[in-house]
Amino acid sequence: MSELYGSRGITLTYGNGAIIRDKEGKEYIDFYCGSGAALFGHCHPYLVKTLKEASEMPWTVGIGMGSDTRNKFMESLKQIFPDRECFFCNSGSEAVEAALKLVTFLNSNRKKILALRRSFHGRTLGALSLTFNPLYRNPWTHVLLPVTHLEPEELPSTVDEDTVAVFVEPVRGEGGVYPLKKDIGKKITEACKLHEALLVSDEVQCGWGRCGDYSVSEQCGLDPDIICLAKGVSGGFPVGMMLWKEKLGGFPTSGHSSTYGGNPLAMALGLATISLLQGEGYMQKAVELGSYFRGLLQKIDSPLIREVRGRGLLNGVELSVKSIPLVKELQDRGVLALPAGPFVVRFLSPLTSTTEHFEKTADIFKAVLKEKEKGDVC
Repeated sequence: MSELYGSRGITLTYGNGAIIRDKEGKEYIDFYCGSGAALFGHCHPYLVKTLKEASEMPWTVGIGMGSDTRNKFMESLKQIFPDRECFFCNSGSEAVEAALKLVTFLNSNRKKILALRRSFHGRTLGALSLTFNPLYRNPWTHVLLPVTHLEPEELPSTVDEDTVAVFVEPVRGEGGVYPLKKDIGKKITEACKLHEALLVSDEVQCGWGRCGDYSVSEQCGLDPDIICLAKGVSGGFPVGMMLWKEKLGGFPTSGHSSTYGGNPLAMALGLATISLLQGEGYMQKAVELGSYFRGLLQKIDSPLIREVRGRGLLNGVELSVKSIPLVKELQDRGVLALPAGPFVVRFLSPLTSTTEHFEKTADIFKAVLKEKEKGDVC
C-alpha cells in the first residue's frame, strides 16, 4: 500500500469532528479528512446513529431490487436536482467513468474530448485519460483515450462540431485549488451549447456542500449536462453519483451497472447528510468559515506565500517553495493537510470545524513558514 500511496507514518484510531487522534494519543486538527470525503469530520453523532440503525437492515440488495431507502434518497435528490437522472456507484472515479461512457454513447459520431490543465478526474483508465498530471499518466499513455488538455481561457475557442464532451472541475483541487472564473465558465457553457458538445462538471471534491452548495457549477458560470459527485455524499461512506439531464436520454439497455451502487447503507447515510446540510445550516457555514479561514491565511506575513485561493472549505496556499516538506511539518505540529501540486498546501476542512480550529491552524502554518524562512524546515 505504501508504494501506491506513500506513508504519513501515523496510524489513526479515534476521531471526533475536526479532531483525530493517532494510536500514540497525539491529537491533530484534521484538514485532510480522507481527501475531503469525511465531510462532517469524524463520528458525527447523527451519522453514527443512522449507520447503526441501517446496519440492522439489508446492507446490499443489488441495484435491480427495490429499496425504500434508495427511493427516499432519490426523492430528496429530485428536490435538489430536478429534471436529472442518476446512476449510483461507489467513488468519484466510477462516476467519471460512467459520465465518459455516457457522453461517448450520446455523441458517438464525434472524436474530440477536452479537459483542463491541472485537472484531476481519477486514476482508472478512462478517468486517467482526463486527468492532467503526467506523474499519474505516463506509465499508461499507450492505452489512454486521446484527450486534449487546455487552460480555461483556451477552451471555449477549441470546442467544435467534432467535440464529444468537455470535462471541467469548477474548483480544480488536486491540481492546485483553482476556482473557475465565472466569466470563463459562461464562455465554456456557451461554446458547448453552440456546438452541441456535452459539458461534464466534476464536483467530486468541491460539490455536496463543501463549497457552499450541492453544486457550485452555476456559481462558476457552468450549465453542465452531467454532474459527477462522490466523497462527502454519504459523509465519507463510499458512494458516487453521476447525474445527467433527462432530456439527453440515457444508457442503452444493460449499458452500465454497479454491484454496490445505491446500496441501502450508503443511501441511508446520504439521506442523513441531506438532513444535516438542510437542517443545520452547514452550507452557509462553509461559505462563512471558508472566507474567515482565507482571511487568516492572507494575514500571514511571509515572503513564501504567493497566493491564497479557494471556495468554501476547499482552500489552498500557493508557495514559492515545495509544499510536501511543509505538509510534513504541519503534521508534526498537529495539523493534517495535503499538497495540491508541487507548490500548494491544501486544506480540506470538515463542515464541523470551528473558528478555533482555523485560528490554531493559521498560527501553526505561520510558525512553519517562519521556520522555513530561516531554513529550519527540510
